[in-house]
Amino acid sequence: MLNHVSLFAGLGGFIAAANRAKIRTVFATDLEAHCVKTIEKSFPDVPVACKDIVDLNFSDYFDTKKQIDILSAGFPCQSFSAAGSNLGFEDPRGKLFFEIPRLIETLANPPKVLLLENVAHLKVFDNGSRLTRVIQELRMLGYWISSAQALILSSREISGGPQRRERLYIIAYHSDFFKKNFFNFSNFKSVDPQDLWSLLDTTNKQDKRLYLDEDSKYHMMLDQSLKKHSDKLLYQIRRVGVRVCPKNICPTLTANMGSGGHNVPFLKDKWGIRKLSINECLRLQGYEPGEIIFPEDLPMSYKYMMIGNAIHAGTVERVIRNINFTQERNVKNDRMELSA
Repeated sequence: MLNHVSLFAGLGGFIAAANRAKIRTVFATDLEAHCVKTIEKSFPDVPVACKDIVDLNFSDYFDTKKQIDILSAGFPCQSFSAAGSNLGFEDPRGKLFFEIPRLIETLANPPKVLLLENVAHLKVFDNGSRLTRVIQELRMLGYWISSAQALILSSREISGGPQRRERLYIIAYHSDFFKKNFFNFSNFKSVDPQDLWSLLDTTNKQDKRLYLDEDSKYHMMLDQSLKKHSDKLLYQIRRVGVRVCPKNICPTLTANMGSGGHNVPFLKDKWGIRKLSINECLRLQGYEPGEIIFPEDLPMSYKYMMIGNAIHAGTVERVIRNINFTQERNVKNDRMELSA
């Protein structure tokens, strides 16, 4: 069985995707305690540490001679997002990317494949200068990687989920094990999207906290739009009014759902106008029923924030299943024989 390590593990999306591909996660870590507790509940067989990655040492948690087949990292995106600080590597959070190479260098053998994820803006900002920096760092570690293996993928096109969610995925193969980077994004064929309403529960009354008070300003704004359009669409409150989402489309779920921000999707059922539920958001993020189990005492706001920050598990599953280990050769031994 292949071994996987998950850095910046968050909600546990990389772990879920690896599980589906029959890959064992031998270690995971995240700074946020509520993320770690969720991973412990959801994946009880996975050793997980609540640790600032700056202070993390692999040797404290597992034998560094263990061969890691895949190392994943959804490193912090706020520094690279057009909607965030956009300070890149000048931001302390942006600098956390460099902890990935630091940790890799402490292993007796490098991970065979790296799977990194971040916002699409990291690739397009300043003609790709930030992505170039990432590629340079990975090449210095001995990985085959170019911009051809750093692609912006849409969860709607790749996994068939109705959510619009575009993220940058970077896949690097180490030269100790492979003669080139065999990852081929052309293997990804678009699939027909699921029906949005098959993932939403409009037959059962949801938590009363999700429903808007009929006297509230937001309820009145949304009700006016619903009367003009349809109750088979999702809606968002924006700063300048109501956004009507296209048919069968869920907009990108974001972390500020947890703070009641302007990206919260609403729908109408027979009990009123409400936010999407926690379970609906999980399904829209590509998680299977019961796959993620939150601690019972975790506030709803934290759950929404974690889901909005999470990777789309269905998309990552397809990426992992397209990592081809059958092309592996012991290039290190080949080199030793040639030099003998």
